[in-house]
Amino acid sequence: MCGISVIFSKNPILHDHFTDFISSLRKINHRGPDDEGVVLIDTRTNEFHILNPNAIQGLKEDVDPHSFVFGKYNLALGHKRLSIIDLSSQGHQPMQGKDGSWIVFNGEIYNYIEVREELKKLGCVFNTESDTEVILEAYRIWGKNCLLKFNGMWSICIWDASNKNLFISNDRFGVKPLYYLETEHGFSLVSEIKQISCFRNNPLTLNTSKIKDFLDFGYSDVDETTMYNGVYRFKKSYAINVDPLKYEKNSIRNNQERYYTLKRSNLYTDEKSAINEFREILHDSVKIRMRCDVDFGFALSGGIDSSAILYTARNVLNLENMPNILHGFSAVFPGYDSADESEFVKIVSEDLPCKTIYSHPMDDFNFDAFEKHIYHQDEPITGTTFFAQWSIYQKVKESGLKILFNGQGADEVFAGYHHHFYRYCRQLLCAGKLHYYFSIVNQYAELKKISRKYIHQTVINELKLKVKMNMGISKIDNSLFKYWNKIDTLDEMLVRDFDTFQLPTFLRVDDRNSMAFGIESRHPFMDYRLVEFGYSLPNSLLIKDGWQKHIIRKSMMEMPESIRYRKDKKGFTTPQHIWLERYKSEFESYLDYNSKIFGNKTPSSSPYKNYVLGAWLKVNGF
Repeated sequence: MCGISVIFSKNPILHDHFTDFISSLRKINHRGPDDEGVVLIDTRTNEFHILNPNAIQGLKEDVDPHSFVFGKYNLALGHKRLSIIDLSSQGHQPMQGKDGSWIVFNGEIYNYIEVREELKKLGCVFNTESDTEVILEAYRIWGKNCLLKFNGMWSICIWDASNKNLFISNDRFGVKPLYYLETEHGFSLVSEIKQISCFRNNPLTLNTSKIKDFLDFGYSDVDETTMYNGVYRFKKSYAINVDPLKYEKNSIRNNQERYYTLKRSNLYTDEKSAINEFREILHDSVKIRMRCDVDFGFALSGGIDSSAILYTARNVLNLENMPNILHGFSAVFPGYDSADESEFVKIVSEDLPCKTIYSHPMDDFNFDAFEKHIYHQDEPITGTTFFAQWSIYQKVKESGLKILFNGQGADEVFAGYHHHFYRYCRQLLCAGKLHYYFSIVNQYAELKKISRKYIHQTVINELKLKVKMNMGISKIDNSLFKYWNKIDTLDEMLVRDFDTFQLPTFLRVDDRNSMAFGIESRHPFMDYRLVEFGYSLPNSLLIKDGWQKHIIRKSMMEMPESIRYRKDKKGFTTPQHIWLERYKSEFESYLDYNSKIFGNKTPSSSPYKNYVLGAWLKVNGF
């Protein structure tokens, strides 16, 4: 887990541009506090110049970044390292391959051991224990097809010395960030948008249309566009080979090629076999994510997802005869029953057992911390729930750990959100399955202690809005919201939440929160095998007898029943209304920044979104 900065120019890089590049790299010191490296490359001749003044490898060449002659090199690869696998200097980046290629890489390839063994059988020889070298060799042997061999998260940039082009890729699900800005003269490629602000020739300007979508509907990461004009997110599941000699503006945006498409089949109709398959995949997913040379911990909410990971981790430790010490981290809110999950966290902690460390966001919250949190996000966020997560990562940092496991992705794959239940009900109603519809509504109402009338009314209201939209008489003028409401099946809703409406924002925020403290976040439920398995299940194994995430509950039989069949869902909920009231004047002071965009009008009906937008504008200098 690291951070990268890359610049390519059709003309040689000169002093000012290079100075901006170094600033952009050091803008993300938080992502890689352990090491730094830079290489300059002439894409016409493959000549290179190593410049890494802080490298633990201790290279003696050109330790002064101003000691070389400008006007020769037109590609710069920069890397900030968070050392996780192979902590020695051998893992230093940029790393050069046997064919003269260079790589900067942010992420982890969890199955690098298996890929390395496959490459060894093909005659490859390795000099390090790092997954970075495995990527280089895999690309040398298989080209872009190597990506389908990898199980992990990544943003990869390789200068292919043999073919004299730049290979760029983002992982299957966009777990690791990668952004770019293109001009007629070249492009910048970075891990965080804030890095682009370092380039003086390309000042950032606000995408007001995108900001309005955020204020009105909470949308921020639904596609490759960002809150800044001209800055784009590299597409997940895509890759590209950029030929420097043929580069034109928008070459990256227009020529990315998909290398992976989510596979779905209806193979797991038998519940018993589905349970066995789920346990097997989750076990291996956790196991390969425990590969590291540093200590790790687990996010613990007392919910089914984080608990499933912890209990699976205990099984892995027992089977592998590894030291069986589990470290949990949880945000608690004593005295605030609507947000506090201490009761459930304690049950899991004592049952495993797990040494649990608690963060107290109510005590941690102040405006210096809040603004720092907002600054690191790069784009606005919709609620203070994310500050609770921020507080947890701060505790992880203080504890000296470098990795935290969490349950991102489980809700989107296994139907964990309330709106998944309502959309499933709508699907049943439209299909005429009235008996099953009324049965599941009755069961859900009993579990959640809510009225059947409320459930029926919610489903009917959704249907009415859909009909109005289909007839063109709805007053809502937002294409994404219309698309969301027209989704008829649970299957499609899950996929759209996974790739568009929900998960992309959660992944972005989790990446920024964790990396702000130099912590790597790992997501066992994001293993592509588990995602494909989940989307191959029939609806009846996702929602059954009123229970959502049915297959997870049935599979985790070693878990206490009070956790396995816990009825409420919180997930680091925060008493946001209390913060808003307690710091009302401070929050309202941010509204002056919004006026620079919208005048005296604030289009959102959500005070928090208005406040956080103002805070975001303030900390980014607008």
